[in-house]
Amino acid sequence: MVEEAKRSLGIKVDGIEDGDAFLEKENKEIDRNEERVESIKAALISALVGTLAGLPIFLTQATSSSELMLPPTINFISCTLFGITFRCTIRKDLDNIQLKTGTSAAFGFVKGLAMLGSGPPLELNTGSFLSHAFNGAVYVSENLFLFVFSSLGLDYCFKMKLLSHFPIKKSIPM
Repeated sequence: MVEEAKRSLGIKVDGIEDGDAFLEKENKEIDRNEERVESIKAALISALVGTLAGLPIFLTQATSSSELMLPPTINFISCTLFGITFRCTIRKDLDNIQLKTGTSAAFGFVKGLAMLGSGPPLELNTGSFLSHAFNGAVYVSENLFLFVFSSLGLDYCFKMKLLSHFPIKKSIPM
């Protein structure tokens, strides 16, 4: 029965492949080492562009040289993860502006709201609420700025063929 079940996973029904058979076929066509290299390239491009875009923000907020170390490092790591996620999210849909801005917005909102959450607790008065609302808007705006610039850098590299979309199909030897 197990052998029959294994054979049935590869059977086409009305010309349509089973989902498991389709995924297995697609996995055989993907070169994992080349995918890793492209993901590393996307991570580095995103991290460099995002870090450079964030430098003016960090330079205006820092009051000492020690404060210049942690925020750019966190930004570098965040933009690195964003680059990998962006490449996998966009795939071959390079002209879908909603998908690109949505990915950037999701990262910007999550990181901005996390920064707000790590601050002082919200008190039940108008001043505290307004202060949190203003700080939240600033944090989210700063992070939206960073991730939008990272996505623009990645998009440019995709369109200039410096970076390959996900997934890259294996070339068939002739």
